[in-house]
Amino acid sequence: ERRDACDIIEQDSTLEIITTKDEDGLEIIRHSCAHLLGHAIKQLFPDVKMAIGPTIDNGFYYDVDLDRALTQEDLEQLEKRMLDLVKTNYDVVKKRVSWQEAYDTFKARNESYKMAILEENIARTDQPALYHHEEYIDMCRGPHVPNMRFCHHFKLQKIAGAYWRGDSKNKMLQRIYGTAWADKKQLADYLQRLEEAAKRDHRKIGKALDLYHMQEEAPGMVFWHNDGWTIFRELETFVRTKLKQYDYQEVKGPFMMDRVLWEKTGHWQNYGDLMFTTSSENREYAIKPM
Repeated sequence: ERRDACDIIEQDSTLEIITTKDEDGLEIIRHSCAHLLGHAIKQLFPDVKMAIGPTIDNGFYYDVDLDRALTQEDLEQLEKRMLDLVKTNYDVVKKRVSWQEAYDTFKARNESYKMAILEENIARTDQPALYHHEEYIDMCRGPHVPNMRFCHHFKLQKIAGAYWRGDSKNKMLQRIYGTAWADKKQLADYLQRLEEAAKRDHRKIGKALDLYHMQEEAPGMVFWHNDGWTIFRELETFVRTKLKQYDYQEVKGPFMMDRVLWEKTGHWQNYGDLMFTTSSENREYAIKPM
């Protein structure tokens, strides 16, 4: 069980210190950076409501409810404020409180999503952990860094849409993605890998090699050129040979489906801003992204 450095050990235990060299340590850094993002956005946009901010592969995100759409300029300002905050190397203070005290704390701050989490996911007999980042308060199982000196190496990456609780019947929130690492070199290496991957992006390669093009008359659709269509057919032949070799059956699904399906598969959360959508009879559809 992972515990905060400030927690009291009340029974005989085997203790292992987590450091920035450990995978667990890196996850703690990323989770704390999500709280740092919360700290920064509440300073820049005091009326924002905070939803959830978990870790993900290579980073973190935070879903927020704001009355206007965030822009790339906002993202840059948020990152700058985060950098300004960590320069002070402030302590992160953890406090165990009663369910009611936690609820009253977030009610006073008009944090309706935190109140909903308490009501729906946390028993009244539990003592939630509140993490204090100076004037900013967040709720989490933890653990987190004891001091923000561990969280200097991060980068905010993009903004996307996400429904509260992943349910399309709920309000659409704004999801801010970021990456965080234990040191400057790890961050630089990761950003370099992303840059190299972007150079291999099929959308750039396709244009550079004259494999296909796209037109406004058919958004989300591809007009194959000779070389591109030749490659496509060769790949199809290769795949079909392998399917037959290993006794697989070939099937084909619809090209456009209700976005609810893409939410279940995770495509909407990861590629929603790149997918073509259309509406009909009060339903929203999206073209297959890959």
